[in-house]
Amino acid sequence: MHQHVRDNLEDYLRGVDGPFQKPLPPDVEEHLEACGECRTELKQFERQTVVLRSLRTPQDAEPRPGFYARVMQRIDEARATSSVWAAFLEPIFARRLAMASAAVVILLGTFWFTTEPRDIGAPPRTPAVQTAVDLDNTTPQERDAVLAKLVSFGD
Repeated sequence: MHQHVRDNLEDYLRGVDGPFQKPLPPDVEEHLEACGECRTELKQFERQTVVLRSLRTPQDAEPRPGFYARVMQRIDEARATSSVWAAFLEPIFARRLAMASAAVVILLGTFWFTTEPRDIGAPPRTPAVQTAVDLDNTTPQERDAVLAKLVSFGD
């Protein structure tokens, strides 16, 4: 549709009591007589305007008395019955909590299976430890000989 027609079209289609109350300016009417494309588009707009006006309510719809009080009462009841634990029952939160728990279990399982167990029960066998173990299984004379050998070891 051409710009000059488009600029005046809204005023034409806005009629107050019924559709198409305001007359079109003479230059727009001349253009519509000459241009079939603009004429066809105007007819389509007129039909759409009639359909849209038929959807309007005949009067302003007002809520029944007490409507706002009932709404506020239901809001207060919903607030009173909800608790902190109700958040855990929400589907989105429950799904996120389940995913986080599964991730923690996977991480802990991976750590547990990939780490090597350490044997912390037996001390390392250094010469001093071996000598101490041997001293328990010897007689008193042998102990003296081992102790003398340890003392002279540093010289």
